[in-house]
Amino acid sequence: MQLLAIILYSNHGRRRVLSFTTGALNIVTGESKTGKSALLDIVEYCLGRDTLQMPIGPITSTVSWYAALFDLDGGRAFVARPAPDIGKASTQRAMLEFGADLTPLEFDDLVVNADSDAVREQLGRRIGIEENLHEPPVGSARYPLEAHIGHAALLCLQRQGEIAARDLLFHRQGDQGMAQTLKDTIPYFIGAVPRDQALKRAQLHAARRELRRAETAYRQAIRASEAADAGLATLWREAHALGMVDAEQPAQRSSVVALLHAAVTASTAPEVPDSETAVRVAALQRERDQVRDRLRALNAERDVLLQQNDTETDFAGAVRVQTARLASLNLLGLPTNGQAAPASRTHDGAEPCPLCGSLLAEPDPTPEQLRQSLVQLNNQLSGVDAARPARREALQALDERATSLRNQLRAAEGAIQSLTASGTVTEQLPDTARRDFTRGRIHATLTTLPGSSEAELARLRHQYDAALDQVHTLEAELDPSEEREQLTSRLVTISQDMTRWADRLQLEHRGGSVRLDLNRLTVVTDTEQGPAPLFRIGSGENWVGYHLVTHLALHRYFVRQHRPVPRLLMLDQPTQVWYRSEVDQKSGTPDQDTDREAVDRLFRLIYDVVTELAPDMQVIVCDHANLPEGWFQDSVQHNWRGGEKLIPQEWIDQVTPR
Repeated sequence: MQLLAIILYSNHGRRRVLSFTTGALNIVTGESKTGKSALLDIVEYCLGRDTLQMPIGPITSTVSWYAALFDLDGGRAFVARPAPDIGKASTQRAMLEFGADLTPLEFDDLVVNADSDAVREQLGRRIGIEENLHEPPVGSARYPLEAHIGHAALLCLQRQGEIAARDLLFHRQGDQGMAQTLKDTIPYFIGAVPRDQALKRAQLHAARRELRRAETAYRQAIRASEAADAGLATLWREAHALGMVDAEQPAQRSSVVALLHAAVTASTAPEVPDSETAVRVAALQRERDQVRDRLRALNAERDVLLQQNDTETDFAGAVRVQTARLASLNLLGLPTNGQAAPASRTHDGAEPCPLCGSLLAEPDPTPEQLRQSLVQLNNQLSGVDAARPARREALQALDERATSLRNQLRAAEGAIQSLTASGTVTEQLPDTARRDFTRGRIHATLTTLPGSSEAELARLRHQYDAALDQVHTLEAELDPSEEREQLTSRLVTISQDMTRWADRLQLEHRGGSVRLDLNRLTVVTDTEQGPAPLFRIGSGENWVGYHLVTHLALHRYFVRQHRPVPRLLMLDQPTQVWYRSEVDQKSGTPDQDTDREAVDRLFRLIYDVVTELAPDMQVIVCDHANLPEGWFQDSVQHNWRGGEKLIPQEWIDQVTPR
């Protein structure tokens, strides 16, 4: 997307058209206060910004509509924005038209048919901005951000106060929250994130939601199955106590339900004397007590293992400290064949101190003895480390046995409680009625037991595993480390152009590499004294130069890699640091030769880069410069001197209150 024309419409319906050439350097030169800087604000307003940044004055008092005609790949777009209402600085109203051969419309044809959001969305889609979404880090208070053409415009515009700033590199970088927005969107515009990132992030979000659902369903089924097993065991014990089933222990779960149904629905049931029932209940109570004792023993055994684990951890820590101290003995090159080092000279059985020569009643250990201590400590550590896996397995086995015993305990206690409760209720009933009541209660409980077949559990487990694999696959494709590597690779490519052009402009610290630091949104030059960020480099000439090489390098990369960024770069007053006097601004040529040479290098670099990328790059420079060279004069589109300005004088003369 490049700019074909800027159109202004006066309050009286008159039209002012400023044409530009695509694929070339366009220079708007002129004296101060002629409206050059307003062109950038108009373009930004027509690209969908809600607030009009135009200074209050002749422009705002005479213009009722601001419009721009853009050249798209295979068509054109006409965007018009009405001036905000009196007393307001912003509006969302807009007009948007697309066509193959559009030309600037007449005043009477202007009509609001869209808003600023529609302008950004439609223009963004036309230049290739796909669905994208930057997800902030987990725990961040920021919302997900989708890059649009308004964010791309931040890379295409440089105001007068920005291009010569040492602490601001991009357009509107100093606005609240805009620095983070630039950090979030630039990786997309330079292609460091996958083209289908937004789709994959949406798929990952859906996959994680499906994983949570599958995990919840699977775990609920497991809990229901465990509860059903415990309930069936309780009913079986109770049925056995009442003589409904013969076996004391329940059979496999697949046949337990059928056997219990058959027992409680049988037309005749064996008569079990009360004494036999009491014996079976007493057996249940003994079993309960035995299970409790076994469970206590298991817990005690588990506590012993945990205590040993803690003790060994402390012991291993102390031993590692000692081995670290003795490890320096390996530097002495001692023999490892067990031979002792030569004994030192003794006197009456006492060895002399190697430092002062005094006799030692208790000689210091020799290096060989210390080495043997190191070997013993390492062997002890190896034994401790070797024992830990076995201990973990033993703890796991104890936990599994404890779980089984708890299930048995719940089944026995449940059966005892049920028998006791039913006995209290039916103690006044005849024996037959009492058994029928108990059978009916068991039948009712049996029909309400939750249960999950093994086939159902296997199906739910398969769904959970499939959802987990899908999440892992998408997370691997959206690996942040891969995105960082892709970003670094592209920034290195951009850095090569920045370094080459910084040398051409003869900027300070140009001898080292020049690179774009996205973390701090600044330019960094690598020097022998270390990295030098832009704010630590002196003089306005360097600040302008490094801004220029950065944006030219970015746009050269955008063009060569076909990235969805407008092929437009607007620079406002890049030569301001060389035009210090009113005389220089009026003439368009600096007095000093060094200033003239610096200005020539700057414009020549822009001209050469645009020529190399033609017809895919357009640069519009609004400046005081008006050099006599032929290539420069061929690039001048508008020269506002001798009374020529953005707003015609007759518009100002006809001003009436709006």
